[in-house]
Amino acid sequence: MLRLSQTCLIAQIILAPLLLGGLRPWALAILAILTGIGVVAICLRAGPVQISKHVLYLWLGIGGLIGWSVLQSLAVWPLQAYPFNAPRIALVPNGWLNMAFYLIWLGGVLTLTALVARMQSHLTVIVARTLVVACALQVVLATSAELLGWQTTFWFAKQVHLGDWTGSFANRNAFGTLMAFGIVACLFLYHQTAASSRGKRLDQAGGWLALAMAFAASLTQSHSRLGFAMAIVGCALFVVLTPGEITNRLKRLLLTALGCIAIIGVVAVASPELWIRFIDLSRTDLIQRDDLWMTALHAISERPITGWGADGIAVVIAHFATPDLNANANWFSSHNLWLDSSLVFGVPTTLILLAAIVIAFVAAIANGKHRDTRALLIALLGMGLLGSVGDWVMVMPALILPVVMMAMTRLEATFATRRARPAPLGRAAQSPVPDRAG
Repeated sequence: MLRLSQTCLIAQIILAPLLLGGLRPWALAILAILTGIGVVAICLRAGPVQISKHVLYLWLGIGGLIGWSVLQSLAVWPLQAYPFNAPRIALVPNGWLNMAFYLIWLGGVLTLTALVARMQSHLTVIVARTLVVACALQVVLATSAELLGWQTTFWFAKQVHLGDWTGSFANRNAFGTLMAFGIVACLFLYHQTAASSRGKRLDQAGGWLALAMAFAASLTQSHSRLGFAMAIVGCALFVVLTPGEITNRLKRLLLTALGCIAIIGVVAVASPELWIRFIDLSRTDLIQRDDLWMTALHAISERPITGWGADGIAVVIAHFATPDLNANANWFSSHNLWLDSSLVFGVPTTLILLAAIVIAFVAAIANGKHRDTRALLIALLGMGLLGSVGDWVMVMPALILPVVMMAMTRLEATFATRRARPAPLGRAAQSPVPDRAG
């Protein structure tokens, strides 16, 4: 049963990218079925199923978000101001259903991860290897489409991002982000190899570095600025935080900075298209993220406490669009997940959500053991935060799965270590002091 549960959990890392990122309702339904099978299988094992307190807190948080979304959709509020004349906060009354389905699936995945991690001590390595397999499969698909001249996502013909490598995604940032995660996972797996010298490690595990270079080349072909920035940040964090031969932290920081500069220089020469896209950020005649973010901030200022409800971002952006924003486009996201959260739930709920995420990750990295695993988690967290600020794609199951799985695995290991610590001896259990007067 444990093997079946683990398979249902790990298979989603490979399936989600193949299913257009996994965010479509039909794709999310497939992932949810796998999650349910895994939970049922592990519950059918002999012996009691123990749920950790942090998993219960997780479900309390999910219940709170869904409950607030339902409350936003009820017609129990004063009549809202123009142009949304209705006795409810939510612009789309039934919009909370899709969000609730996504949150319940995510909670199920995290619960299944915690249950499997209790019985599988090497789950982090398994997740990292599966992530590399998923990235390799996407590279094969993207390379095949390029060689055959297909402008396709393998589901439908591309309408945008023509000439960019996207694999089975419809978005180049999603493909680039997955490649960035794959690069860091390869570095982690390379560092996991025990060897007495650098030469022997290269001989035994050099294939991981070769795969990392293949993923880096594919990332540049996607022309994703966000993916490239995430890869630089993630690799730098992992190299700096992972113990190595160079013990001087300042020297390691300097060498890492020089390495990042060298990589940027090589990419500028090898991939001029990507470099031109970075240069385009300085142009004022293009529709930039700042116009969209200013629109979102204006909308948030209108309802900072209550938000606008689930699935209503497109309507809000269209109404509050700044003069420089193309109001004819369907802006279903502000391309910043924290602004999206504030638009949907309101600022107070977003701050509570951010605090909960920070507390969870701090608890996950609190354990001092396995510094390379901690470095991996911090790198993924840094990449995820950067991705959440620059685009909406981090909510895709294909991208959020490896991050939350590794975080939950680490969190479970941290609490397991605390539970295993012997309790301090009480006064009655301590050795008596010998009576010197006898």
